[in-house]
Amino acid sequence: MSSVPTSCAAVAPSYRGKRRATQIAFFFILILIPAVGIFRIDLATASIMIFGHSVYLRDVAVVTGLAIVVATAPLLTYSTIGTVWCGWACPQNTVSEWANNLTHRLLGSRANVNVESAGLQVAPSKNKLRNWAILVVNFLLVSLVLGIIPLFYFFPPNVVWSLVSFSESAQFSQFMFRLYLVAVALVFVDIALVRYFWCNYVCLYRFGQLLFKTEDALHVAYDKSRAAECAKCNYCRVSCVTSIDPTNMKFFDRCINCGECIDACNRLHAKDGSGAPGLLRFDAGRKAPAQTLLSKMQFVLGKLGWHGALFLVGCAVLMYGLTHHAA
Repeated sequence: MSSVPTSCAAVAPSYRGKRRATQIAFFFILILIPAVGIFRIDLATASIMIFGHSVYLRDVAVVTGLAIVVATAPLLTYSTIGTVWCGWACPQNTVSEWANNLTHRLLGSRANVNVESAGLQVAPSKNKLRNWAILVVNFLLVSLVLGIIPLFYFFPPNVVWSLVSFSESAQFSQFMFRLYLVAVALVFVDIALVRYFWCNYVCLYRFGQLLFKTEDALHVAYDKSRAAECAKCNYCRVSCVTSIDPTNMKFFDRCINCGECIDACNRLHAKDGSGAPGLLRFDAGRKAPAQTLLSKMQFVLGKLGWHGALFLVGCAVLMYGLTHHAA
């Protein structure tokens, strides 16, 4: 009997390491997208670079296809992966989470210094000038690095490098430097003060999620049949990035599908020696049929819906426009 529980505990998924790797990888993707010519706004020619092609407003097919893709891509994620974008890839959430962790480490586990807090909340034993200085210096250094990323969307990589390397021959050097300073200032304010306030009250993607979210989207599910096991436990709530209760999830909530609560519950059950899996897991509203290839394809198309079909149409129009443009 002991071998079964052990195997259950051994296969419990762990998401934190995978999520951290995905978050870091996405920052590199943000740089690669303009650097390799996938998308960039070319200020020199007043055009948009898409896959190495200069596109103007008169290129109707390309502009139309791009508009359709940009409009329907969020709708597609709303009905499939839910808020996985927020928890696994969104730069805003990544820097907010990092800033929160650093703040808790330096100013106390319950410290809160952003605009959502009711005044400064700092542990008296850690309210020291040294800790504040370390926090501000870290925020500034990260802002100086992240402020470079927006430049890649307006200037060629060699021009951006000329700024980083302090070259005097930088094209648009003064304008680019001013733009860089603005980006650094915005990132610093965001990291130091805004953080999840943007996600909760400003982010258009989150508002769209509230409008188009479905029960079929990926979400954190709680096994209520085993509720007695966590009657006096709040480990998942303490581990939650957005400070919600994973055992009492609402259809509309601030969950970002990060999986931290799932990992926390699995770790706790692994330590108790029972070998039973945790009470939280990722789930979707419906299960895919496993009978035939046709039924599986029908299920996938059903999940995509009209917005998925429109997204594919947009991709086709965009590719046609780019091909015709190149010709």
